[in-house]
Amino acid sequence: MIEFKNLTRKKIDERVYKLLYKKIFLPRGKAGRKDFELSVVFATPAFMRKLHKNKNADVLSFLYKEEKVGEIFINSREKRKPFLFVHGALHLLGHGHKKIKDARDMKKLETKFLKKIKNE
Repeated sequence: MIEFKNLTRKKIDERVYKLLYKKIFLPRGKAGRKDFELSVVFATPAFMRKLHKNKNADVLSFLYKEEKVGEIFINSREKRKPFLFVHGALHLLGHGHKKIKDARDMKKLETKFLKKIKNE
């Protein structure tokens, strides 16, 4: 299940995020989980700074309830919101980018999921 909350005045087209959710989280996807509940919040830069201890952030993701519920906060002023959604989703699934190899692997997955939606 995916739900959206828009804390801004900007109109958000949810269709692309619903499609990405299906590609990333549903059981057919190798990275996915069928029972994952996701909330996506489009927030102002000021709200993002509050969440991130007064540091700027383009995307933040939080995992709750034994890794079955997650939340992705996306800075509404960012241009690459679908990329940020994918990036946050992959963090929720345990991917990271602190090591060079992990960063490369994550970049490949980001590219893979974004290409999938371009073809639909």
